[in-house]
Amino acid sequence: MNVTDRAPTAQPARDEAQPLLGERARSRILFGVSAAAFLGPFTQTVYAPSLVELGVDLHASTLMVNLTISVYSIIFAVSSFVWGPLADSRGRRAMLLSGLALFVTGSLLCLFASSYSLFLVGRIVQACGISTGSVVAATVIGDVYAPSQRQHAMSTNQLVVFLGPVFGPVIGGFVAGYLHWQWAFGVLAFAGVVVLFYDRAVVPETLHHAAPAGSISFDRVRSVVRDPAARAILLLGFGQFYGYYVFLVFLPLLVEPFGLSTAQKGLAFVPLTAGILGGISHAKRRLAHWPSEGIIGIASWAMAATVLLLWLLLITDTLALWLLAAAMMLFGGLLGASLPAQSTLLVSLFSANRATAMGIYNFTRFIGAASGPLLGAVVADAFGDAAMLASLGAFLLIAAYAIRSSTAAAGHRRKA
Repeated sequence: MNVTDRAPTAQPARDEAQPLLGERARSRILFGVSAAAFLGPFTQTVYAPSLVELGVDLHASTLMVNLTISVYSIIFAVSSFVWGPLADSRGRRAMLLSGLALFVTGSLLCLFASSYSLFLVGRIVQACGISTGSVVAATVIGDVYAPSQRQHAMSTNQLVVFLGPVFGPVIGGFVAGYLHWQWAFGVLAFAGVVVLFYDRAVVPETLHHAAPAGSISFDRVRSVVRDPAARAILLLGFGQFYGYYVFLVFLPLLVEPFGLSTAQKGLAFVPLTAGILGGISHAKRRLAHWPSEGIIGIASWAMAATVLLLWLLLITDTLALWLLAAAMMLFGGLLGASLPAQSTLLVSLFSANRATAMGIYNFTRFIGAASGPLLGAVVADAFGDAAMLASLGAFLLIAAYAIRSSTAAAGHRRKA
């Protein structure tokens, strides 16, 4: 049975782009929603170079400072779960503009915060607002692009999104070096206002099917989580973000035996980031016509194999620095190639509940991001770094196995 047959709202007869939108209009819309999605991860890392100064100025301990990052990730995940159904019932445009206005408010709270408590409240408001960006971006792309064009558009969106954590520390460090660390949040407030007015001008309401009164329909949520293909993608998204954030936290420990300086340890992240950007770019240019389920399947097995190979090199004491760099670049490249395919498949499966599906997807991914450093630390402290890698590889194998049959069935269902 097609999952969309169970949806609480009427389904369109065909999954196609909204009419009367030319290529130029779609490009403007893609830029606008991608800019909103970019602000989420950009905001997460923009003040990373100033964490010590933040603690001093706000009289906060290291734990309290780190909490501002973890709380942001958790609120981002939970609010994505809420914004998705709202966008399916109240409209994409309304939720996007409301979220951006909330984000600007939170940024101003952080800019003028004179106490740690007020700063933490600002971070919560920021996360709650800007989580609409990633939910609505993929949803609107599914609304305005035909199925044959979505893979390319999703790749563009993901490329823009992953530039956020790349440029965040660079711009934040520059602002803190010449002004004060809090002015990084002034930059965020200004950027939020610009994106808000731009999206208000160019992003139309793309929700055209009949929607029931009310805010959140749990029938929508059930229609997504009961679908085997969706559950497999959610599991994979959790596992991949879990793994990505594990490497973000533990990569300095993995390179410790090689005697690198602090500056050189920072360069150890370059292969991972370059791999992600390269994977997204390659998927955009070369894999646009590949079936999404095929890309997901290959990438999921290869990511698990990469982590397990890294574990094998570690336990046999044969891990060289160049091998670690190559493994990080491969892991990042596979992650970058897989993400647009996952989003494309989800928005194609749930034509009437796209925002709900993306909201749940973002919820699971960012719960994985929040869980990775914590659970990884528990395993590493109890059993060592090798056990942490082995557990991550095993989890990714489980996700790859789950996705094998379910996404294949989804591909047949979409063609039916």
